[in-house]
Amino acid sequence: MPQELRARLASMAEDPSDPFTGSIRALVGPRDAVKYERPMRELILAVPAMTAQIRNWISGPGFQPGIVRLHGFAMEYLYSPDGLLPETSMGLFGYLDDAYLVARVYHRTLLEADCLASGPLPAGAPQPGSVHDWIRLARQLLPRETAALDKMLDEVFATRAGNYAGLLEKAAVSGRAKTRPAGKQAARR
Repeated sequence: MPQELRARLASMAEDPSDPFTGSIRALVGPRDAVKYERPMRELILAVPAMTAQIRNWISGPGFQPGIVRLHGFAMEYLYSPDGLLPETSMGLFGYLDDAYLVARVYHRTLLEADCLASGPLPAGAPQPGSVHDWIRLARQLLPRETAALDKMLDEVFATRAGNYAGLLEKAAVSGRAKTRPAGKQAARR
């Protein structure tokens, strides 16, 4: 599945008719879009590498249950047909919520489990500084969506249940209710 996702994302990223750039420009305007386009594209394209690295970490011993639940939720969210930003109508931009969620789990796993103490990240794995910057920019670009995802992650981490159906349904309902991402003013904060 990661190879299939990697191929799908790469194909969308190379498609000149994909609405990715237009979606960002609609949020922040053409001048400010330059600040977001490349890093948000990099974030989305890094999802397969981040998920592979998370799986690698989680397969090892010693991870607290909250981190394991975060990984499970991220995988369910990523492969759920619905989300806060629908891929079917928004193309590559529709993967930004998925990418943000995976990046948050990746970053939190790095911090909580001190994964860097066991040695350097493998080639191709996103570096902590890049991930931190991607998260920051995604929060600026989509403040409401990222706040909702952060709230979901906090809920998953804090609860003992591994059933994410309620959270996934909340995201799906919210995503279906949107006609487009958060407005220009919210993105400029």
